[in-house]
Amino acid sequence: MSFLRSLLLLTLVTGLFVSAASPAQEAEEAAITSPIEFPALQQNWWDTFQGTPEEVGPQIELFLEQVDGQVADLEPQNQETALVIVEAVRDNLELYLSLLDDLTVRVRTPPALSAMYSIDEMLVVAATARDSLAAADADRAEVEREQRIFNGASRRRDAVFKDYADAATGDERWLAALRLVRARSALAIAGRRLELLTENARQSAVHADLLAERVELAQQRLATDVTIESVATLVDEVNVRAEAIVAAEERQREAQIGARSLDVDTALGRFEQRLQQQRALDADVELAQARIAHAQAESRYFWAELKLDTGPDLSLIEEQVLVWSEMIRDIEGELPDWQRQTEDELLAAQSINRDDLDRTAQRVLDQRVGTARETLAHVGTLNATLADLDLLMVAVDNAIADYSSRFRLWLYNAGRTLKIVWIRVTELTEITLFSAGQTPVTVGDIVQAIVILLIGWLLSRGIRATFSRVGPRESIGTEASVYAISRLTHYAIVIVAVIIALTSIGLDFSNLAIVAGALSVGIGFGLQSIVNNFVSGIIILFEHSLRVGDYIELDTGLTGTVKAINVRSTLINTNDNIDIVVPNSEIISTKLTNWTLGETILRVRIPFGVAYGTDKELVRKAAIECCDEVPFTLTHMPGREPDVWLVEYGDNSLNFLLLVWVNRQGARRPTRTRAAYLWAMETKFREYGIEIPFPQRDLHLRTGWNPAELAEQKEKV
Repeated sequence: MSFLRSLLLLTLVTGLFVSAASPAQEAEEAAITSPIEFPALQQNWWDTFQGTPEEVGPQIELFLEQVDGQVADLEPQNQETALVIVEAVRDNLELYLSLLDDLTVRVRTPPALSAMYSIDEMLVVAATARDSLAAADADRAEVEREQRIFNGASRRRDAVFKDYADAATGDERWLAALRLVRARSALAIAGRRLELLTENARQSAVHADLLAERVELAQQRLATDVTIESVATLVDEVNVRAEAIVAAEERQREAQIGARSLDVDTALGRFEQRLQQQRALDADVELAQARIAHAQAESRYFWAELKLDTGPDLSLIEEQVLVWSEMIRDIEGELPDWQRQTEDELLAAQSINRDDLDRTAQRVLDQRVGTARETLAHVGTLNATLADLDLLMVAVDNAIADYSSRFRLWLYNAGRTLKIVWIRVTELTEITLFSAGQTPVTVGDIVQAIVILLIGWLLSRGIRATFSRVGPRESIGTEASVYAISRLTHYAIVIVAVIIALTSIGLDFSNLAIVAGALSVGIGFGLQSIVNNFVSGIIILFEHSLRVGDYIELDTGLTGTVKAINVRSTLINTNDNIDIVVPNSEIISTKLTNWTLGETILRVRIPFGVAYGTDKELVRKAAIECCDEVPFTLTHMPGREPDVWLVEYGDNSLNFLLLVWVNRQGARRPTRTRAAYLWAMETKFREYGIEIPFPQRDLHLRTGWNPAELAEQKEKV
């Protein structure tokens, strides 16, 4: 029963497969026998050409047969054009059909992974990784180029479709439809190529990433494959590379001499000059290559010393690692210029017309092309050796980390960072900003000039601070002299610092006539006011008619204490503690009153009045007593006692004048001093009952007025 049940089930399944296959086969035959309706193309007409090669091939054959049969129906003048387009369509469809095959993209596999790597094996892996990265970049560029082709084909398809939609019936529409098939097939080819190239680029990128990871793994798994005996071989290699540097420097010197000593008056001479210049550039590249090779040999030797623990000099190794990094940076900065110049030379040499050149000129031209190609090859080699040196430097750094203590490693990293920062800052200071005559002015020159000016300013400030501490201990005249010396010293130091700073950046002050002429022109056009104030300030300092600390009064009524005498102006501090800036020329050219020029004391005059009939002696006594109560009064100086004068018989009072000598504090504050004496005087006058009169007016009425009428008017009011 079990066998019969199984046989029945098998028969049922077979019948189902047969019944399912028959409709599919019929549909396939129907699809094959149903070609595109041409030239009346439907919206989804291209779907007929999509599928496997076995499905699309018969459709292409039917379509081409259909088109070939319709060409004879065209007008004779259109048949030739149609045949050309049909051939293009046939080629496109055949190419498209070949691209429909399952073209497999080769999957790149990285080399086998090793448990340990030697230095040479690590460099081989790194070279393979660089080649893989270059291939990935090339594939990516190919994808970008194909993407541009695809975009162009898409735009052309859209334009042709518009022409097809606008075409009239007949031959014009038939040809427009055929052009649309050609444009659409070209777009399909570009799309399929883009798909394949994109997948290939993706595989290349994955392979490059795997190899980059393999390089890092090789760095971590470096094995010490050197012995004590092989260290001597490494030392010999370092010496050989050092000799190679000397030889490369000699070749560079000879090439530079040759590039400068040629005749450029003839075409052959110019050719030879360009040849020698290219050889000089090639010598520069070879010298850089020799230095990199020497650094590689040194790095191998240092790495072996660290791994074998043969007593390496860590300070020397750390210093050399920094030197290598800076050398790599310098060469990497030169490489783009070398490559660009060489490519320009190769293009220029290949674009010269050889027809009019003799055999010697052609030979020189061939040498130029060959030398340029050799230089490009050397530049490529130099790029690879730079990358190898980077790897060796990392290996040396790792060996230093394994050999040193944690604190020593921290110091090494910190010191290296500081040195690199210092080198970068130094490089910035060498940037040329502008030229002063024939001398280039760099950032370092500007910084140096600023430092000189800063030193001069600090020196001047220190000297002025010293003078300011000495001045108040001396007399008034000596204090003014000290201040004048302080200001003049300040001006001298600033002027000398400015001259030194400008000289340090390349300005030449040897030709004083030119400087004086320029200064005279400047004074004549707009600096006369500044120079006038400056010279006036110098005069004030030397003349001592006005000193810091003097109390002055200008013709304008401005009063105050001289606070400072500067280059352009004098600073006056009023009694209200307001600083007023007065140009020095105004002080020189106008009249002013210096209340404290020769003496520190002065006599003030305070007028006042009392009523008629007041005892004069009592007035004198009260006024003199009030002087004793004012702190500004000068005492204990014979001949300088207060005095009271009767000076005038006024309209309403007897007018007196109080004359009192005041000390330095009273002299510097005349308004305050006058107010203090008036205040004390009023208090004393009240104490003694002395009346201070005020103006009075008596009204005298003329006769003839009627008192009754006046009283009546008052009542009305």
